Amino acid sequence: MIPYSGLLFFYVMGLLLLPAVVLGVMEKPIKHYGLVFTIAMLVFVFWGSGQVAALVMFYLWQTLLCMIFFRMCGRTRLTLRVFVTLSILPILAVKIGEVFAPLGFLQLLGISYMTFRCVQVLLDTYDGKLTQLRLIYLSYFLLFFPSVSAGPIDRCRRFFDDLDRSLSREEYLALMSRGIWRLTNGALWSIVISGLIHELWLEILPAQGFLATISYMYGYTLFLFFNFAGYTSMAIGTAYILGVRLPENFDMPFLSVDMKDFWSRWHMSLSLWLRDYVYNRFVKSCLKAKRFKTPRTASYIGYFLTMTLMGAWHGFTPAFLVYGAYHGVLLAINEALDLRWKRFRQIKRGRGQVVCAVVTFHLFSFGLLIFSGRIL
Repeated sequence: MIPYSGLLFFYVMGLLLLPAVVLGVMEKPIKHYGLVFTIAMLVFVFWGSGQVAALVMFYLWQTLLCMIFFRMCGRTRLTLRVFVTLSILPILAVKIGEVFAPLGFLQLLGISYMTFRCVQVLLDTYDGKLTQLRLIYLSYFLLFFPSVSAGPIDRCRRFFDDLDRSLSREEYLALMSRGIWRLTNGALWSIVISGLIHELWLEILPAQGFLATISYMYGYTLFLFFNFAGYTSMAIGTAYILGVRLPENFDMPFLSVDMKDFWSRWHMSLSLWLRDYVYNRFVKSCLKAKRFKTPRTASYIGYFLTMTLMGAWHGFTPAFLVYGAYHGVLLAINEALDLRWKRFRQIKRGRGQVVCAVVTFHLFSFGLLIFSGRIL
């Protein structure tokens, strides 16, 4: 079963959320029942696809790695690399299975998002940002159902703070009201609007032809936006009802004036995660080791590697890899223009904002055409 689709899913989820509402109204902690809710929903969703055993093995593996690494004395960069490598082995196997038939049986819904949570715990532990790690909190964070399959990607320390925060009846009712609104609005976007775009636009287009491909590019961009933004809105709404404030994931991305601005508005939790845990670490490492003559070179290569990794995170097919590399090149060019062409910065702040927004929209839409696999 796909999360946030079908009347049965919403019926079961609604029933399981009722105890959380009662606890919130009574000003009681929701976190322990929230974990019960998460486990119940995971079993409900994963049972039909036969992935419950895979989920349990993945959870035990990642939890063991996180707890051992947290309790390890004298952590070094080498041990961090070993543990991160061990943590990403399951997702590597799944992604390889998507393009290599003999391993096609290796499947696990939401493994991309859950793996990023696990790696984040390891990196925050190594950096000394995580000073406490309780098994129940770690389990809840790694498996948190509302965002298990499509984000947003939360930060463990922020998540743990929410679990420890006490809400008054008034605060919880306000949060629950926002949650219900986000659920309703998200369902409208993800199920109704994106469904209509897919049925009345994408499905009736010819499979080939230049004009059909251009039309598909625009239709697929709008379809993916409403589908994905609506989905994450429902995830955020569900989390609100559980007393957890998941981060926002979209902020009017089609108003962006360049690609750097765009990635600060589209799938924000992913782009910020990649910035903090991949790009910044790579650039700092390069500057410290003086690998390049100029810091800008490290930044440009960092953009390319980070976004190519983002493409590989979606999958190892050529479409995903080229999509990631394409955005890495765009971000590097964007930074070069910002640094070397003063007029570019002026245009983005002045009357040329509309033109910049239109150009940015088309650059991203072409990227999604690559992502869709229609031209590869």
